[in-house]
Amino acid sequence: YNKKNPENIIDIEGVHFALEDGTKFYSNDTVEAALEDHQDYYIKFGTHLRPVVEKKEHDPSLLRCRNYGCNQYFREEENYEGACQHHTAPPIFHDTMKCWSCCKDRKAYDFESFQLITGCATGMHSAVPPAVTIAVSPNAPRDAGEPAAAPVKSISDFNSANPSAVSASSSAVKTISTRKSTRQADGTARCQRKGCQKTFVVAENARDACTYHAGQPVFHDAVKFWSCCPDIKCYDFDEFLAVKGCAAGWHDDGEIDL
Repeated sequence: YNKKNPENIIDIEGVHFALEDGTKFYSNDTVEAALEDHQDYYIKFGTHLRPVVEKKEHDPSLLRCRNYGCNQYFREEENYEGACQHHTAPPIFHDTMKCWSCCKDRKAYDFESFQLITGCATGMHSAVPPAVTIAVSPNAPRDAGEPAAAPVKSISDFNSANPSAVSASSSAVKTISTRKSTRQADGTARCQRKGCQKTFVVAENARDACTYHAGQPVFHDAVKFWSCCPDIKCYDFDEFLAVKGCAAGWHDDGEIDL
């Protein structure tokens, strides 16, 4: 704005954002943390700063509990059985997924939710650090004394050793060769291409009528994307469905020769 309007420069240190209803946003907050999408914000003159909270001095007589998921401060003379609710095994961080290895059925995808996962055991507070801080990834290199993991066989090796087995490719060929027609009596049909699925008039089908995805959908933890468009990643399913196709062609009604 300042580059386009040099005659009316705005001092960013002297303004703040506000909504139409008057709700103010602190000038010293970050945009990512304070502002949301699909919202109208207005620039208002005057600073609106978040109050600075003075940190209380830490009481040196208190010990910090090092049990997994606790981190509370305690006095040893006031420690007792049942005072600490904690986890019994280290945390696991895998891509956007976070969980405790003792409670793998309780997963979180943001750090605030992860911190709210209550402990699965109770006991006394402990100031002794755990031997393992974070669970070891299964892909991490092993020590020389540990047994090596079994070698991973390739698909080609499996197919060579099992010539009569049903492979993914042969199954896919069978599926494609047995396509079912979606044509209806009223002259419409439903497109079977990935990322399209639209209902169309068969007589109006054309070479560029369909916009679809040439690859396969990929779902990895909370991330969703198309293998043909790996740069467009979504965390919401509706957003994933709205990703525009990267290829154009005829609508597939199950009968057309593609």
